[in-house]
Amino acid sequence: MSPSADQVALVDAPESAGRTTATLVGSLTARLAALHLISGADAIGSLVAGYAALGREVSQTAEGARMKRALESGRPGRNGDLLWSRLRLADWASMMPPSPVLDQLRNDAALLLADDVETTLELLPIPGEIAGSPADLDERWTFADFLLGFWACSAEVVRVLEALAAPTLAEPGEIVASAPADPEADGELLR
Repeated sequence: MSPSADQVALVDAPESAGRTTATLVGSLTARLAALHLISGADAIGSLVAGYAALGREVSQTAEGARMKRALESGRPGRNGDLLWSRLRLADWASMMPPSPVLDQLRNDAALLLADDVETTLELLPIPGEIAGSPADLDERWTFADFLLGFWACSAEVVRVLEALAAPTLAEPGEIVASAPADPEADGELLR
């Protein structure tokens, strides 16, 4: 499901229609335009739901299941479940349509590698003025600022999750017994 840390999946799947630079730019501009039409809570909720959907999918892989077991079995899992339920994050995120976060990231990365971005941007109608007031900054943020900040934050997220899972994380390839069966589960197939 998920590529290894040294690979990035940016190639179109053979059974897909294929992406063009115009469709990639269209996807990005549509997401940006939608932000003017929805609340911040809806935008963040959709991202949270998207990460949860991706996490559920990744948990079906050996490495994902290993990491999930480790996170669930220690203090981080217990505290996270308490916060998730008491603050009603599960209710909130479950009501939101999940954003395809991994597909969007891959599309945006593919766009950065396209050799016809300038030509495509000249052909497409691009939105005009951005609503809102500018922040009081001496210098405008650049794309490189954003990308480097995103990289630093992502690297920190990986380090934090690995540190949280470390106390209960099984070694790769280690056989882990499943959790005991639920004694209350009953039914024709579960007897």
